[in-house]
Amino acid sequence: MDRFKEQLERLKVFFGGLQRWQRYSIVGAGALVLASLVLLAAMSGKTSYDPLFSGLSMEDQGAVVEYLKEQKIPFKVDPSANAILVPRKNVYEARIALAQMGIPRGGVVGFEIFDQPKMGMNDFQQRVAYSRALEGELSRTISKIDAVEEAKVNIVIPEQRLFLEEQKPSTASVLVRLKPGREIGQEQVRGIVNLVARSVEGLNPEDVTVVDTSGKVLSDLIQDDSLIYTSGSDGRAVSSVQRELERQQEQEMERKVRVMLEKVFGPGKAVVRVRVELDFDKKSSTRREFIPGPDGKGVVRSQQNTEESYVGPGTPPGGAPGTTTNIPGYVVNQNQTGNVEYNKTDTVTNYDITTQESQTVATPGSVKRLSASVIVDGELDDAKAQGLRQTVAAAIGLDESRGDRLVIQAMKFDTTLADQMMAQLEAERRQRLIGAALVGLLVLAVAAGAGFLWYKRRRLAALARLVPQEGGERAPSLKELLENPELMTAQGELAILEEQLRLYASNNPEEVANLIKNWLAEDI
Repeated sequence: MDRFKEQLERLKVFFGGLQRWQRYSIVGAGALVLASLVLLAAMSGKTSYDPLFSGLSMEDQGAVVEYLKEQKIPFKVDPSANAILVPRKNVYEARIALAQMGIPRGGVVGFEIFDQPKMGMNDFQQRVAYSRALEGELSRTISKIDAVEEAKVNIVIPEQRLFLEEQKPSTASVLVRLKPGREIGQEQVRGIVNLVARSVEGLNPEDVTVVDTSGKVLSDLIQDDSLIYTSGSDGRAVSSVQRELERQQEQEMERKVRVMLEKVFGPGKAVVRVRVELDFDKKSSTRREFIPGPDGKGVVRSQQNTEESYVGPGTPPGGAPGTTTNIPGYVVNQNQTGNVEYNKTDTVTNYDITTQESQTVATPGSVKRLSASVIVDGELDDAKAQGLRQTVAAAIGLDESRGDRLVIQAMKFDTTLADQMMAQLEAERRQRLIGAALVGLLVLAVAAGAGFLWYKRRRLAALARLVPQEGGERAPSLKELLENPELMTAQGELAILEEQLRLYASNNPEEVANLIKNWLAEDI
């Protein structure tokens, strides 16, 4: 106890020997350390909740809540996110325990319906229970696919008939709800169809229909010879393979334009949709061209000359020009006498003309028509809108002569959900930064305090060695120092004074305490 009092007295003497700014610094550092400790204790005592499950059906939520109540695990229900929150330390343990119990079940009943057999069930009830269980198991399995958020399977198994020709085939329908922003591919649809067909006796893949929540028949994508009637202006019909080619080109154009616009407007500030119609008709054309020779006549292939001559009495062949001599019954003048001379020459020339033939075959798959729409976040004046239109038109290869269309609009995007998520992330980041800053301040304060104490210990050790030698200048007494405080700075012998103060404080603690109180009152 005496040693504690001695240390306390030393502390009082030391505190009284400090200047005003030094005392304020020590008090401020102590208050900062105390506040940091209190805040850290409050933060550590606050329980952090993380989602255990989200998007559950009402049945699964009830089962999860019942389990948490039985295990006395605190929880919260977030209606906006349809999630159940539990303390972070209990998340994984609760998930494992619920998984062992088969929870969540996805709001459907599987083969666990037979875990508790019911007495007195007839054949019809057993078949209905089996169908329900099979539908539930298939729904759970399909929901495990990456792009599928929820699935519902309906199976129709007809009764067995005595004659084969009277037996009706089994059918099944699958309704899938895709995750936001996700698309399901042709291979995934084929996997769903085969999964259902192989799980039901007597069910053929062509009798399975897969539909999404928008009403689109996805099972048509896997029928290679099926026709999908598009919404084109000409009401054309293309096969699923051809439509897949169009979709690939649409996605490629959308990606290129979106990347280009996001570099200008920022990520998520542009929405691009492109519709491409490809021409899958195979076309062939033949062209024959006749090229004349240098003289315009071509090359002589053959030539035939015929000459006819006659000298003698009689009428020469021929007659007067005109149609009169060709009329039957025309009377020739018989009074002509003397010799007649007649000459006739005929020349027939055949020419070869150069012929060039070319055949053109158009490969199917050329762009027949395309239309594009672009929406950007914000506002655009006429000049910027026109420049943006020209840029997008050049990027997609717009050709108005074939009926291509391009629509560009600027409007404000609804970013409420994104803003909420960003605000939540920002709050979590700010909380982590505050915690790290408090820890850093606490470490800094502890280090500063330790350094300050180490420095004072070294200084006190040096003071112990600075004892005035015999014959030296006499140091002022404590009474003189108390009556004349200016002597402390005038003499410059701080080491000797502190030693004398320490000795005096150990002998007269009450007087020193009153003196420190008076100093503090004067400072305030």
